[in-house]
Amino acid sequence: MNLLSDRPANPTFVYVTLILCAVASVIASAWCIHIDDVINNDGVEYIRAAEQFAAWNWAGAFAVHQWPFFSFLMWATGTALGTSYETAGQLLNTFFFTLSSLLFVGVVRAFGGTSQRLTALAALVAVLHPAFNEYRAFIIRDAGYLAFYLLALFFLAKSVQVWRWRYSVFVVSALLVASIFRIEGAVFLLSAPLLIMTARGENGGSPWTRLVLTVMAAAVLA
Repeated sequence: MNLLSDRPANPTFVYVTLILCAVASVIASAWCIHIDDVINNDGVEYIRAAEQFAAWNWAGAFAVHQWPFFSFLMWATGTALGTSYETAGQLLNTFFFTLSSLLFVGVVRAFGGTSQRLTALAALVAVLHPAFNEYRAFIIRDAGYLAFYLLALFFLAKSVQVWRWRYSVFVVSALLVASIFRIEGAVFLLSAPLLIMTARGENGGSPWTRLVLTVMAAAVLA
């Protein structure tokens, strides 16, 4: 039996692929952290901001980094698990990179790549692509941003298949969280109405409605 055929992947195949993808992603992150134990420059700043949160000096945290949500997560995780902030940052990045890998597979499938071959290839790309592996040892907020951006893209793709209001809410919510990680996410958040209406296609209201949303999005982004 050819496991990489063009036949649609059944639920068992998808679940096994996702489990293997998650395990491989965690192993890849652990290996990258093991061979590169030097903290990157941004990571030093995030640790400093987390230390300010630990001292309840929120103004100091914002002075260290103007967008310190990831540092707040590092502080909360380190406090909850009793680890250093460096370890907390590495655990968070491992989690978010693994989540991004799984969501990448989900996005490919949501956009129509439901065959066994495409499902497996998506998992391989997510685990092996340099864009993921190059930064696995870093303490960066980008992994969280990427995870929630892909989550928004996943629900946007789902709304193309079957329109549900909850998908729109999920898209906006995911982009909002992505924006908390990186301010660049606000660009996608502000254009979310246009993206959602475009995804709805013929069911997305009148052409005049889409035109107004296009003009509004262009004005905001300008």
